[in-house]
Amino acid sequence: MLNKNIRTQEIDHQWCIAEEKFSIDTNKHFEGLFTQGNGYMHIRGSFEEGLESTVQDEEYLRMPVNVTLEKPRHPKTKWGTFIPGIVGIHPLLKMEMINLPYFLELDFCVMGEKLDMEQCKIREYKRWLDLRDGCLHRGFIWETKAGLHLKLQYLRFISMADKHLSIQQVHIQALSGEGNLAMDGGINWGVRTNGYNHFKAVRTAVDDATFISAETITDGGNRVLMISSMEASEEIFADKVTDSKKVMYHGNKPMKAGDYFTIQKVTSVVTDRDNEAGFLEERGKNYLAVVQEQGYEKLYERHLQAWTEKWRASDIKITGDDKVQLAMRASIYHLIRSNCENDSRVAICAKGYAGEAYFGRYFWDTEINMLPFFLHTNPEAARNLILFRYNTLEGAKKNARAYGYEGARYAWESSITGEEQCPCWQYGDHEVHITADIIYAMVHYVNGTGDMDFIRDYGIDMMVETARYWVQRVDWNKEGYYELLGVMGPDEYLPMTRNNVYTNRMVKFSLSKTIEYLEILRNENEIGYLELKHRLGLNSHEIEKFEEVKEKLKISYDESSEIIFQSDDFKSYADLDFNTIWKDRTKPFGDFISQEKNYRSKALKQADVLEMILLYPQDFTSQQLSHNYDYYEPITTHDSSLSAAVHGILAAWMGRMEEAEKFLEKVVAIDMSLEKKGAAEGIHIANCGGLWQMVVYGFAGLKSAMWESEIKLEPHLPGTWEKVEIPIMWHGKQYRLIVTKDSYEVREES
Repeated sequence: MLNKNIRTQEIDHQWCIAEEKFSIDTNKHFEGLFTQGNGYMHIRGSFEEGLESTVQDEEYLRMPVNVTLEKPRHPKTKWGTFIPGIVGIHPLLKMEMINLPYFLELDFCVMGEKLDMEQCKIREYKRWLDLRDGCLHRGFIWETKAGLHLKLQYLRFISMADKHLSIQQVHIQALSGEGNLAMDGGINWGVRTNGYNHFKAVRTAVDDATFISAETITDGGNRVLMISSMEASEEIFADKVTDSKKVMYHGNKPMKAGDYFTIQKVTSVVTDRDNEAGFLEERGKNYLAVVQEQGYEKLYERHLQAWTEKWRASDIKITGDDKVQLAMRASIYHLIRSNCENDSRVAICAKGYAGEAYFGRYFWDTEINMLPFFLHTNPEAARNLILFRYNTLEGAKKNARAYGYEGARYAWESSITGEEQCPCWQYGDHEVHITADIIYAMVHYVNGTGDMDFIRDYGIDMMVETARYWVQRVDWNKEGYYELLGVMGPDEYLPMTRNNVYTNRMVKFSLSKTIEYLEILRNENEIGYLELKHRLGLNSHEIEKFEEVKEKLKISYDESSEIIFQSDDFKSYADLDFNTIWKDRTKPFGDFISQEKNYRSKALKQADVLEMILLYPQDFTSQQLSHNYDYYEPITTHDSSLSAAVHGILAAWMGRMEEAEKFLEKVVAIDMSLEKKGAAEGIHIANCGGLWQMVVYGFAGLKSAMWESEIKLEPHLPGTWEKVEIPIMWHGKQYRLIVTKDSYEVREES
């Protein structure tokens, strides 16, 4: 039964990202920025009608390249419908997330003129994403060539409460003129993923009374069923049609000045990986039946309430800087949306399920950049992100064996199996620090929550297996210490260094914690400990080896070091004249230098030593921080979106607020700037976590739960900021941090 329009909240520019006018130049950027989702499924903010000038099923062969510098193929628009865990095999790129059929399609045509934002005469255009409830709105007047002027108002949302449901609504009003309006709405499978067809078959069905459906069989072996039901405030949709690419409702309505009506479309999406009882068709129809029984209004109310609860636990309120306030909420929105909080079979991909660029894969971003947000706003979600790494431990073991080692080696680019998916040897072979990053993040989670059961049930297996890998990956030096050769640290512009200091510090930490937790478990329960050793095949000799490598693994700095060199060979790399090479600072440095030259030069892609100082602040004096910041920042290109937030936090710690605020501008611009158009290929989701850390760790000065058992703050607020309010979970209790220029309060909440 059709209900009245879902109410629209007023546009609040602290809560709404608005596109004030349509521009083809920024369209793809807004598609990424306006991505909607609920953890289970995600869909880019593309127009319901698409753009006639860009086909979505072009087939081509995307090659393995440096993704940071790759030029995207589609400049105008790219549909994207993603369900985490639905993956297929690309002939060159290995396992990738599949771009699924586009179920939002709604087409309008007047006397042969199809609605198209690029080609039609449009006025009074506005589109906005309301972060409060995740609803995407669009409104405009279409002046057709036939003289019929139509006012169209769109609304759509992916339900946060009923996670298999999508709701769309369009209100159409004739302002002047007359003519016939033809309408089509349905499911379009004319879609490719990075130019590749992952659909083995698509089976359609049409029910004369209630629905249309498309069941996609993927080459990854999954079944995805989409069922749509569409109705209007009067009888319009008399036909249902199927062609080679889509199944659609079709209708016509003569329109004249003063006429108006509303279309509402609901789609249920179910898959065979949902861990739910029942056949796909039965489940899909049951979700549609809920809408029919309860109505759109109640569905929306549940959706709004779910978002309200999310915001209650996570919203950071900034007084005195509306631009950063909106960017902060946009970042939190995408972090929440991209997290499938109850499913530990998946993590958060590098583009936040808002684009194909990184193939839907999981990097160290999850543990180092994003986990702190979830640790302090949704600890159960944080637990599941770490549990994902336990669930993919077998894949990590396969990786180790593939390289000739025992134990577990986590993939630089992981998909759902945990096996290495990186198609570029430089990163896949050498960027091994992720194996230790994951253990660091797990310890961070345990220290922040007190959840020692995680170590007992899962974590100790991860620690022992990764320790086994490290004691084989190291090499013994005749001078009497172990070292890690042929390593790429966080700075990806130096591929095969000797003793990258960040990596070695992380490995030392990982081995140390493995030994510590084994001892804790032994002291807790001797019998249980013996069972653990038997299950893992762990012997005393191995533990002694862990201890030996931990003690003798080279760390190339001490307390007296002013400059901590990134690697033992760092000083031997060439110095560069950045001003001569880098002629346009609005573009990545990597665009102006060959990879060969870059790989032998002192030009950092992102923070490396400074990332280590951020993660181990207790290891370094304020003087060391200052000296190393001054040495590395001028030779850091910040070509990675992970870099600016690190530098901004450290600048705030040093009280260099002018520098910190410049980095804050960089962090905000990465996805929010219209000039950069950074969200075009998807959200830089690690940067979203970086902005959260910059505000919480940098400006509010919260000391990390990795190192502190109690909440401690050392604030440094930017110049215009009057107050920051931050909700925080700490050891199972909810607190609110209220920080002003000259004071702060830690308030426990019920």
